[in-house]
Amino acid sequence: MQITLNTTELTVAESITVQQLLNAQDISEVGLAIAINNTVLAKRLWPAHQLQQNDALQLFQLVTGG
Repeated sequence: MQITLNTTELTVAESITVQQLLNAQDISEVGLAIAINNTVLAKRLWPAHQLQQNDALQLFQLVTGG
């Protein structure tokens, strides 16, 4: 199935969770926030949330400082 990760079109397995996608793309979870179709997904839901055809994921790296 097709999804968009930030601005990149990806073809992924039909049955893949957010957590599995992060692992497959070697993306660190530290300080990471994810929005799917413009809705932020709680980190505790990543292991169970199944991605759907044409989902658009935006990854945000949280940064501290001042």
